[in-house]
Amino acid sequence: MYELIKTLPYWLQVSLLIVPVLSFLIAACAFAINVNQTILTNKLSRAKIVSDSLHSFMDDDMMHSAFYKIEYSQFHYDNGFHDSKEEREIDKLLRHFSNLALMWQDDLLTLDDMHPVQYFILRTVNDPEIVKYLSFIDSWAEQAGTGAHPYSSLNKLSKSLNGKVSA
Repeated sequence: MYELIKTLPYWLQVSLLIVPVLSFLIAACAFAINVNQTILTNKLSRAKIVSDSLHSFMDDDMMHSAFYKIEYSQFHYDNGFHDSKEEREIDKLLRHFSNLALMWQDDLLTLDDMHPVQYFILRTVNDPEIVKYLSFIDSWAEQAGTGAHPYSSLNKLSKSLNGKVSA
């Protein structure tokens, strides 16, 4: 084979060497561009998830009502809370944020992705009355033997967000 190549003109011999090298370089550049585009698309997808969640929160009167009760320290967890309209409002708000927490726990979202909703999550979960309710839910889920409640993911997320804010 080598002897056959030696019989070819010099310019053809050089091109037999250059063409594969150029092909490799073009493929490597295309791969790098593809990787960059994939990273950008993933960031945009995660941002859309959080943005959609924020819009759902902003557009929902029930969640807004629950949040503002917490925001203005008007929410109180007591025995009359269970099986009330207020419980449904608070649960809807906590489930909404728990969905984001579950996605974060499954590594679909990062703490940085949570920035647009971070205030709302921390303001809700750091409220002393919500802490009491979440504590009740944890012990109730343990007694019921149903495994971890989705709110436990929200607790983990809030701890990580609180650590990020402190750092």
